[in-house]
Parts: sequence; C-alpha cells; structure tokens
Amino acid sequence: MLALPFTQLLLCMVQLTLLGGVLMFFRPLLVGIVRALVLVVRPRPTKGELAARRQRAQAAAVGSH
Repeated sequence: MLALPFTQLLLCMVQLTLLGGVLMFFRPLLVGIVRALVLVVRPRPTKGELAARRQRAQAAAVGSH
C-alpha cells in the first residue's frame, strides 16, 4: 500500500473541501451555464412545431379509435 504523508493527505482534504464549497456557492450560476449550453446544442421547438406535434398526436389518437 502506498504511504502518504499526513500533511499531504490533509492538504488534499482541505483542497477538496474548498473546491466543494466553491462549487456549492456558484451552483446556480453553473446550472444556468449548463442549461444555456444545452439550449445551444438542442434548441427548444417553436410554438408552431409544438402545435403541429400536438395536432398529429390528436389525429393519431382519433384515428386509432
């Protein structure tokens, strides 16, 4: 087993704790950035596209009965 000096282990734990704190503090900003990137990659359908999809679904439901 690899033996780590106590100070190196302590330093690593402190760094991970600080990183977690920074991520928690900036979480709303990071979530917003991720959501914006998702919209860039996969934009939402327009209202017209959603209405057309809904009409097709209703027509398929009526046609199957």
